[in-house]
Amino acid sequence: MKIVRYNPGYKKYFERLNKAWLNKYFSVEPLDEKLLSQPEENILKTGGQILFAEHQGQIIGTVALLFVKEGVYELAKMTVDEAFRGIGAGKFLCASAVEEAKKLNAEKLILFTNSRLQTAVSIYRRLGFQCVSLNGQLFKRADTKMELLLSPVNWFDRKFDLSFGMELYGVLLERLQSAPKMFIQINETLPEEVGVFRYKNKWTIKENIGHLTLLEPLWQKRFEEIKKSIYEMSPADVSNRATDKMNFNTFSLRELLSAFTGQRAKTINLLNSLQESDLTKRSIHPRLQQPMRIVDLMYFVAEHDQHHLNAVLNIINKNS
Repeated sequence: MKIVRYNPGYKKYFERLNKAWLNKYFSVEPLDEKLLSQPEENILKTGGQILFAEHQGQIIGTVALLFVKEGVYELAKMTVDEAFRGIGAGKFLCASAVEEAKKLNAEKLILFTNSRLQTAVSIYRRLGFQCVSLNGQLFKRADTKMELLLSPVNWFDRKFDLSFGMELYGVLLERLQSAPKMFIQINETLPEEVGVFRYKNKWTIKENIGHLTLLEPLWQKRFEEIKKSIYEMSPADVSNRATDKMNFNTFSLRELLSAFTGQRAKTINLLNSLQESDLTKRSIHPRLQQPMRIVDLMYFVAEHDQHHLNAVLNIINKNS
């Protein structure tokens, strides 16, 4: 199986494969018709890309990247010929689109899907996509929005827009709850030697997971500090000396994942014990010097999870 790029002769495959999928599960909406009938005008000329999976001389699947704005692309129109499902073409297309987005200097990939499509949603989750608040959807069938951060920006250079409201609380709680499971899913079949593979002198997979476990008591302490309206939260050790001293590479992946799961469960229990009045309280983040509510710190922690998940996925990709 290989990836090939769009050429005018492939337009028929792009339209036929997508319409077959849409007609089976949903319906062809006006915007679908516009994108599928004129992909060069409405996808390629606006800065997007269209990729195809070729298998044994046949085009069996396709996916598109739609330019949204500077640094942001939408993964869309991914489908595989029904006769060739089950051979990994969907994951291959999706992973290839992620790599293509990186080449386009994308900082973030978004996608819209439907919760009925569990196979597709599972693929997205395995590649690091996370559910976010549903907004900006243009299709009636879309009831789920997901995003994947691609920016290689150093964690300490990240800026955080905390202008959202409490409507993200449920989404963020689900992200925090599902994080250990995400790490387990992508690491459960890895040989132990991959867990200690070091790329460009950065942390190994085991060190990334161990680091998350070490920080969990700090998150718990900070949530408690916001609850008590303490002016400024406890600082983190920005040198990460504790992570370097723990020699996490001597632990098994199973031990590290179990420890992270246990610590995150304590965090979730703490969040579930909060009263509604606690959610409006604030404390200053010591490094960012931003006031944070409970929901803001939840977002910060979820993004920190994603940062290290992306690092782990990158290590696996470089080792394969």
